[in-house]
Amino acid sequence: MLSRVQDFLSRHRRKLIVTGVLVGGTIYAARYAQRKLVEYQERQAREFFERTRRVHHFESTERTCNQVILGMGEEMCQAVLAECSTDELLEQLRQNPANKLELWEQMKIVSFTRLATFVYASSMLVVALRVQLNLLGGYIYRDIMTEQRQITDELKQQYLSLIRHFITFDGIRDLARFIRTQVVEVLKTMPLTRQLTLADTGQIFWSLQMAINGDTRHDPNAHMSKYLLPDQIRLQQRSDCSPLLQQMYNETLDLLESEECIGVCAHNVSRGFVLSCDAIAESMGQTLQHLAPGELQNQQPLGSSSSKPSNNNNLLNINTVLLALAKLIPIVSGLTSHGYDATARPQNLPTQLLSFYVVSEKTKLLGANVYETFSSG
Repeated sequence: MLSRVQDFLSRHRRKLIVTGVLVGGTIYAARYAQRKLVEYQERQAREFFERTRRVHHFESTERTCNQVILGMGEEMCQAVLAECSTDELLEQLRQNPANKLELWEQMKIVSFTRLATFVYASSMLVVALRVQLNLLGGYIYRDIMTEQRQITDELKQQYLSLIRHFITFDGIRDLARFIRTQVVEVLKTMPLTRQLTLADTGQIFWSLQMAINGDTRHDPNAHMSKYLLPDQIRLQQRSDCSPLLQQMYNETLDLLESEECIGVCAHNVSRGFVLSCDAIAESMGQTLQHLAPGELQNQQPLGSSSSKPSNNNNLLNINTVLLALAKLIPIVSGLTSHGYDATARPQNLPTQLLSFYVVSEKTKLLGANVYETFSSG
């Protein structure tokens, strides 16, 4: 029996070897493939967990960012109102003084300055805080993943306090004073008796925007950091300026001066002036509702075919109505006479501006890009 087995093995030796190699190779390949599949599944699970964790952390950062923006937005609005106050001028006008015309000229400048300052300052604050909070969020996420603690509570406070330069120091003041010089240039030759349509008002805002953006040294879009953050000298004079704080400051400067940030801020400003025109149109419509038919006829441009427009027609004719600049000034001033107020209905213009900038897709995309860059390391 044993000899037969040996004889069988001898005759089929090569076949048995080949079969053994094939079977063994198949088993090894199967086990290798299984091990690789397990590793792939584990890697996919880790990546999915990391993506989910990052998304949740980013969403939490965005919620915090929105809260901080609206909170600091209230302070920013109060700073603009203090810098561009019309209270003293209004009090003097109530006394019907001899220099009434001169006071109305000042009201013209201050009213348009305040509106334009709200448009620019709101956009700049939202963009800056979107950058700061997402940059900080990226650092914190890296700390979580690497189990380090570079970002302490003290460093968070120091970094976020940089933006307070805009509100409590020179930022708002410098911005408002620069905008005022451009408002003077645009409006100095425009008399109070000038009859304006809604399109003419939009043209004033466009001219003002071009004048502000055209100043290569002071353009708030291209030089946001000049208004928003303290300069290097002031930062280095701080006793608590650590190397990491200096690094984060430099990275923030680079981001605020990037083409993406400049483009987002410029887009927001343009949309802000459109919102301002819409708010003026709404106020003009409300004014027309309270005008007598004869007075309304006098407000319409020559050649208008409507003789006695009804209340329904008032809104249809809003784009053709002529309004003296002197009558437009109270409307412009009234739109920005109060700061951010989330509870007011209807919302005033400063509240509309901040709310719009916060939910702007371009602004949110900017924040997402910053977070992605700094959370990935």
